[in-house]
Amino acid sequence: MNDTDRAGAPRLLVVGYGAAGRAYAGAFAAAGATVRAVDPQADPAAISHAGALGITLGTALPATLEQTDLTIVLTPAAASDAVLAGLGALPGDGPILDLTSSAPDAMRAAAAQIGARFIDGTVLGAVGLSGVATPMILAGPMAAQAAAMLGPLGCRVTCLDQAEPGAASELKLLRSVFMKGLEALFVELKLCAAMLDHDDRLRLMLWDLGEVEMFGFLNEMLRTHPRHAERRLHEVEAAGSMIAAHGLATPMTEATRTLFARSARAPDAAPGTPTAAPVPDTDPASALDWLLARAATAA
Repeated sequence: MNDTDRAGAPRLLVVGYGAAGRAYAGAFAAAGATVRAVDPQADPAAISHAGALGITLGTALPATLEQTDLTIVLTPAAASDAVLAGLGALPGDGPILDLTSSAPDAMRAAAAQIGARFIDGTVLGAVGLSGVATPMILAGPMAAQAAAMLGPLGCRVTCLDQAEPGAASELKLLRSVFMKGLEALFVELKLCAAMLDHDDRLRLMLWDLGEVEMFGFLNEMLRTHPRHAERRLHEVEAAGSMIAAHGLATPMTEATRTLFARSARAPDAAPGTPTAAPVPDTDPASALDWLLARAATAA
């Protein structure tokens, strides 16, 4: 990190002063950091807003990063390539943290261009709800250095051990598989329940989920999936038939049926042919190994 004349307060540059940029920059300034911000779209109102928070807001990158301890990029992903190219060309040796939603390959390309200073970061949740306390994951050689500055400012940071840039973004996309899939499934469920006049009763049907430990519950589903896939497939098919009788398309239910059918049939067997081979249900890891082997066979 650069030598500073401050007393423990980091000097930050926030690139991008949209909703997320304002939330982070404002919280950092309130926590005692020296904050500059840059946004080419900044207008007089935004500059005045920033100034009232103690933030110096400009429209162009500074000439040097030598007086900056940490640079945080919060631009739209489409603009990040040009921004990172500009930052990488500036003098300075402080870390550059990319918190955009750029793809893993883009993060790896930025690391190749900027070097060890570059950090791939991902925010796990809505900053508008939790502010700077929204959990973030960092990957890169200087991740721990950035985390040491961000933690005292209110951030909840996890650094991936020995992980290169791109790893944090991969985790974000894996989270999207779960979160967006869950969203789509719940939307489909609400539509089906409303069509069947059961919307007001959904809470009664799902109330027990509020009492379970989530990871334990998910791992139990994984552990029991191989052995019980065939029986559960019949339940899914019955649900799909009930809803289809009311004329509603259910792509999420159909995708569920497809996955359970794949798990229930023997390798190389025709669709609909159940497996007679022994299947594990001792622990989640054994179930996952079994499913991975079947997925490789089906590929």
